[in-house]
Order: sequence, then C-alpha cells, then structure tokens
Amino acid sequence: MNMNTTEKLNKVEKALFIKLGKGGEFVEECLQKNILKIGFNNIGHDFCLRNEWQQVRNWFIKDGHSNGTATNFTNQVKKFYQADENVLWITFHNQRLYWCFSENEVSLQEDNAKIRNVIGEWSCEDIKGGTLLSNNLGGHLTRTQSFRGTICSIAEAEKNYLIKKIKVEQSNEIREVEKSLGMLKDKLILLIKTLHQKDLEILVDLIFRGGGWQRVGAVGGVQETIDLFLFHPISGETAVVQTKCGTNLAEFTEYKNKFAEMPDYDRFFYVMSKPQGKPEQYIEKNDMDNLHLYFSDKIAELSINAGLIDWILKKVE
Repeated sequence: MNMNTTEKLNKVEKALFIKLGKGGEFVEECLQKNILKIGFNNIGHDFCLRNEWQQVRNWFIKDGHSNGTATNFTNQVKKFYQADENVLWITFHNQRLYWCFSENEVSLQEDNAKIRNVIGEWSCEDIKGGTLLSNNLGGHLTRTQSFRGTICSIAEAEKNYLIKKIKVEQSNEIREVEKSLGMLKDKLILLIKTLHQKDLEILVDLIFRGGGWQRVGAVGGVQETIDLFLFHPISGETAVVQTKCGTNLAEFTEYKNKFAEMPDYDRFFYVMSKPQGKPEQYIEKNDMDNLHLYFSDKIAELSINAGLIDWILKKVE
C-alpha cells in the first residue's frame, strides 16, 4: 500500500456503505471494472448534477412512493453524487469487506445507471496485505450489510474502527492483552516441559478432544507406535498421535518411517515437549505432508485455546 493511500485514510471524514445492486447484482462488474454503480435508472442525471433534489424527490412520489420513501431514496442518490474523493466507500462480498476511494465525476452507462470510477482499485486487504474477512470484524460494522437500501452513512465510531482495521492499528487495551497473553504462553511453556509422560499424554488427549476429535482406544500404555487413535466425526478423517516428553532426531525418524507404512490414516501428529536439538532440525527431517510436528509452544497455545490452564497448574503444583 503506497503512502498516498495511507495519507488518504488519515484524512477520511466520512465513510459510506454501498450495496452494489439488488441482491449484489452489480458487485462482480464493479469489482472487475473498479467502479461504483447504482441503479435508479429513471432518475434524470441532469437533475442530480444541478442539485435539483426536490425534482428528484417529486419523481419518486410520482412513481408511487410515499413521502418518507421518496425522501430516503433521494438522500441516497444525493450521497452518491455529492461524495468527494476523500469519502471511504465499503461493501461486502464473499465474506470479505471491500473498500475504495472514488473520483468525483458521476457518469452514465447506456441504460442510465449511474457510475463513479474508483481511484486505483477495490481492495479486500489491509495495508499489510491481510484479508479483511467479515468474520474477523465487529458486528457493529458488519451489520451494515443488512441495510435494505443502496447507500448509508457509517457512524463515526464504526468509521474509526473501520480505518483502524484497514491500517492494522490496535488500541492500547488490545496491545496490553496481547502482551499479557504472550507472557502467559511463555510461562505455560515452562510448566508444560515439567509434565511427566503420562500427564503430557492426557493433556494432548484433552486438547484433541476439545478440537472435536474422538479417541478410539486407550491413551498411551503399551500400545506399539501409537499413543492415540483419533477420528473426526465431521470431516471423517482419522489420525495417529505420538506424544513424547523427551525425544531426539533418531527416534523421530524411526516413528516417521512407521507412519509412512500406515496408509489407512489421514493425519499424523508427533507431539514433543522438550526434544533434543532445535525444532528446525525436526522440521527439515519431516518429508511427509500429512505429518504435523507440535512443540511446546504449540502445546501451550492449544492449551490456552482449550481452557486447560487450570488443569496444567494442578498437575505441576
């Protein structure tokens, strides 16, 4: 993202949501051609250019709309014509938020649909290249997509939130929480490395069960090669898990070769809390696409996500 765009984001005073056609009928055209487009094909373009908004409202009334609806439609068309180049436009498509700035001029297509050219192009990414997924945005912003009209203003608080998301800016509170979570994870890694083999096996079992996997058979014990046989009822996948407190490259290679001779399983997990050598050495040795290596940092992350901190604390007290 160039500095010009960052500077424009800093100058935004108004943001508008636009629904690109009824049921999104214009969205593919707009994203491909980098335009903004509204219908209202029967509304005179000249009236709008001359700011004769009462004439536009009168037309809506003559077309059978109530006074309130006529005023509402007129205000939406007015927003489209009067927005300047500093207005931030947004829309939603395929579970993504798209945004852009547009040129001032409004022109017509052959069918009298009104269009504005986008400055640059529509984007569904933040300034660091991350995708702006709707699921990662607050409901106070995403609820805008349920607006029944064509164009509506984004409230000041939502506008500021939107710009922060595009610029990947975080509040002090969020930074403090992330810092605290990082410290928690670091401390948890130290505790996980003190767990005995049996406790580590149980912890790993709890983690996978929290992720929806179902265990088949006992945990650990005298089973050869496999600590856990797993089945996922939604995906239908089967998996094998081997858990090791301490391990080394030779032992890992031995298990990897055994996994390679087990074609009936979809995934393999080799979980280790305190292996000898560096993680990079194990990653380099892993030539199986379906073999996943989990070290103590991953175990700690999954334990936090699964709400297992208290369980770990009890085991090491």
